[in-house]
Amino acid sequence: MSELQETDKTMRVLAIIGGVVGFIEAILQFMGSGFGWSMGIIGGVIALIFALISIFLGIKPIHYTPFILAGMGVLLIIFASLIGGIIVLLAAFIGLIS
Repeated sequence: MSELQETDKTMRVLAIIGGVVGFIEAILQFMGSGFGWSMGIIGGVIALIFALISIFLGIKPIHYTPFILAGMGVLLIIFASLIGGIIVLLAAFIGLIS
């Protein structure tokens, strides 16, 4: 496997893992036991949407996936999904350097 395929696969796996963690954090936000700050129900719904988009970008990437993942990671961090956002940002960084 070439180096480009290997980094692309790593980016996709990290995006899926970050999306799943963000999804779990958004669910915890609904139950009132999130890890970070709370933006209420609206923040939980928005974090849930961004986590699902990150998962879908990991499954089926498009042309500008690293840039979109970077935006999703920042928005996940803003909307109270800290750990998932950091993992998605790491996936975006790996995708950008490849």
